Amino acid sequence: MTAIGVGLLWTILLNAPVWAGAYWLAGHSFGQAKGMVRWLAAAVIAWTWVTLGMEVFGALGFLERGPLLVWSMTAGVLGWASRKRGPIPDSEKGEAFRAGDPTWHPDATVALGLTLWASVLLGIRSLLLPVKVISDGPIYHLWFAARWWESGSLDLIAAPFGDNVVTYFSAIGDLWFAWLMIGWGGDLLAKVGQAPFHLMTGMAVFAMARQVGAGRSAAMVAAGWMLTCSPYIVFGFEANVDTILQAGYLASAFFFLRYAMGEGGPRTLALGALAAGCCWGCKPTGLVLVPPLLAAVGMAVLVRPIGWRSKLGHLAILGFAPMLTAGYWYARNAWLTGNPLYPVQVEAFGRTLLTGWYAPEVMKGSRYYIDPRDWRSGIDMFLQVFDPRMTPIWLAALVGFWAIGKRREKDRARWVWAVAALAVINAVIYWGIIPYRTQQRFLFPAVGMAAVPVAMLLDRAKVLRVAGVVLLALHTMTGQAWPWAGFGEEQKVPWDFSPMIPNTTPGPVVLPTPSANWWNSLTTAVNAGQWAEMVRVFFLVVGPWVIGLLAFLAAAAIGRAVNRPGYPGPKRVALGAVAAMLLIGGVVTAPWGMSEPLRFFPVFVDYYRGWLTLDRLAGDDGARIAYAGTNLPYFLLGPGMKNQVRYVNINEHRDWLMHDYHREAVAAGRPNWPGDMPGWDREEEDFDAWLANLRADRIELLVVARHNVSEPWPIERQWAEQHPDQFTPLYGQEPPDPLFRIFRVGRR
Repeated sequence: MTAIGVGLLWTILLNAPVWAGAYWLAGHSFGQAKGMVRWLAAAVIAWTWVTLGMEVFGALGFLERGPLLVWSMTAGVLGWASRKRGPIPDSEKGEAFRAGDPTWHPDATVALGLTLWASVLLGIRSLLLPVKVISDGPIYHLWFAARWWESGSLDLIAAPFGDNVVTYFSAIGDLWFAWLMIGWGGDLLAKVGQAPFHLMTGMAVFAMARQVGAGRSAAMVAAGWMLTCSPYIVFGFEANVDTILQAGYLASAFFFLRYAMGEGGPRTLALGALAAGCCWGCKPTGLVLVPPLLAAVGMAVLVRPIGWRSKLGHLAILGFAPMLTAGYWYARNAWLTGNPLYPVQVEAFGRTLLTGWYAPEVMKGSRYYIDPRDWRSGIDMFLQVFDPRMTPIWLAALVGFWAIGKRREKDRARWVWAVAALAVINAVIYWGIIPYRTQQRFLFPAVGMAAVPVAMLLDRAKVLRVAGVVLLALHTMTGQAWPWAGFGEEQKVPWDFSPMIPNTTPGPVVLPTPSANWWNSLTTAVNAGQWAEMVRVFFLVVGPWVIGLLAFLAAAAIGRAVNRPGYPGPKRVALGAVAAMLLIGGVVTAPWGMSEPLRFFPVFVDYYRGWLTLDRLAGDDGARIAYAGTNLPYFLLGPGMKNQVRYVNINEHRDWLMHDYHREAVAAGRPNWPGDMPGWDREEEDFDAWLANLRADRIELLVVARHNVSEPWPIERQWAEQHPDQFTPLYGQEPPDPLFRIFRVGRR
């Protein structure tokens, strides 16, 4: 069996029992109604189960296929047992959403078709093309996942040349990437590991809108607004974790909403709490996003007409369930450093409560910081996320235009106001509390919650739904500054409040048009009888259009299946259309005819020649590599993750990480570093100790790099060039490479 066949088999073996067991548990143990609610509950249960398994086996050092298969099969057995225990009670078989128009209208078909079109085009590119340098994936998400897969345990990984705080981040998203790597035996699926959570996000927005009374079509259009929001969809399929965090946040909000509305009991509350924990454990921003949500639900528990014993039990669920998954990371930091929030220093009333290497004020010096008083940048940032053409609708929905002149069920309308309030609170958290305001991704939870009142507004009339679809089409097919300006024409944008923030973001669906070069290439392939090349060239231009047609075919089939449940034909058409989209997307996107190294390394001019040379020097079997100076260690792993890559300390503390150096600095009376990226680990420079560390790690090749020509080289380059008896220059000297050097380690 080929490597692809083995990887596919193991991926199915690890995931199928978890998903089957989770679906059975969602219905038979958690009592969730059939349909969207049960599928969303199954996603939360499966995600929680995978996370717990990775945390437990990772802590024990057993991150391998065998133990994880046992864990997966256990989920399947538990689900099967719950199914056999008895049928779902009749009281739990009812319609989940009893308000709002259940009909699937043509505008919903168009909205879903546009969303599928954009999602497939971007998702296939992330799956088949090299990982983008501009994402966090090669800096630490994929890098950590690959190292955990290699070692079989959740080791702390040094990140000395990037944001070295990431070593101590909570990392549930990275666990998911590692799970995919272990199953596939490589990074292919991990590169697009956020795709299931993209779907989960859309399901959560749709379900919340239906829960508060929006019709099915309006809910679908609003979900399309969320899923295609810029820059959410642009980075949603990269190996980041922001889509994963978004899915956890919105899923928890949905189940909490059902509980607060009295349409779910403690089991629904538990599902929300489990999703909140997965969100909380994705990255540090969960620490400021999730507690307000838990506090709001806590108030709902207190006013619920149940006894105090039940209230205490429900509050215990809120307090305990999120920590099942998120607690591991904070407990680990507390065990290692005494500070669960490490490396942030916690202060109150002028006293230090928990020591960290930087105080909150230090974050103001970060390159990602914007002063909250800079309202011009704030307006530009919000417009970039919401799209200037769609912003009036977003604002009108948030302030309550959906409630004007139309009678609504009062008990549901007040929950729309509550969701809108949470959207505003999240926006305030983004601009007022989170210091890294250049990162629009921290605004996504606000966008997801705001989509619910948008659905209610669009549901007022057919003309509003049509307008919503038209705006969605403009958003996906054109740049955000159209028709005022084209891409890069910032000076033509009438609302450009701040030169710091770009305003001409292109749309996610970019459609190539036939050109003379394309036609000549196609004709040449036909005349030469190169039929495979002819198909590839033909689909480069025609393929994206065909994918669009198939997306609308799939959307129409899904709509027909919704309106006529029980008929298998539309479901088969939908599955066939989706499969054809993915196949043609692969034909359009795959780098046919390129060698494996060229399919792995992105064309990043700074390091591209160095990466290719390193791959050749490492050979087919790979090599043990030490690196210094670059914050992109993932690419040093090479195609197939064949290399073993390490940062090697330059002093006698071979196994120390930053918290070890920090402990020594605290003892010396230097508890805080003046910036957010400390350098204690590189203060003591000892060549002999470094060489001994290289030998202990059996390092064969040394890579030394720098980010740009204006910064100094790391000390490792100077040492290697000063000791030619121990280091042989292999690349970067002649011809000179100003940013990248390779040396062979060992005596000549």
